[in-house]
Amino acid sequence: MFGASVVAALWPAERARGEAWSLVGFAGLIMQNIMFAGVTATRLALTSTTGDRSASVGIWAMNGGFFVLNGTFLALAMIGLSVGGVRGGLIRPWHAALGFTAAALQFSSAVFLPVAFDDPGAVNLLGLSGWLLWVVWLVGYGVTLIRRSHSVSPQPSTSLA
Repeated sequence: MFGASVVAALWPAERARGEAWSLVGFAGLIMQNIMFAGVTATRLALTSTTGDRSASVGIWAMNGGFFVLNGTFLALAMIGLSVGGVRGGLIRPWHAALGFTAAALQFSSAVFLPVAFDDPGAVNLLGLSGWLLWVVWLVGYGVTLIRRSHSVSPQPSTSLA
């Protein structure tokens, strides 16, 4: 709903400018949701492989891969929706900068996690910082969309419902 709301708010102006940043962000959100479903599915699969060590190792590796891609696509979503939002006048430049910072932290965490998978240490702090900034960015964007929907007067229906 969030991604579709942003696309609905930005797409008409983007189309006129020949841009598609909101669609890039929306694609990132779709892929992020698919990857998170993979994370959840592998965690559920781990509950049934308690006796088989080799299966558990393989499923944990797949879980890590899904988790890395989840962070990468979340970064793509924040970049696309931040660029589209600031260019379309929906969000302020500081809000876009917050999205870019969160995206950089998420992407950095995703890139470095495979290297430091056994002992992530500081990489976890990158991911946590990016995630916390993402929450602030998401709530701020949601508030902006809600305020926008209340300030836009409803169009009269031309259908004969």
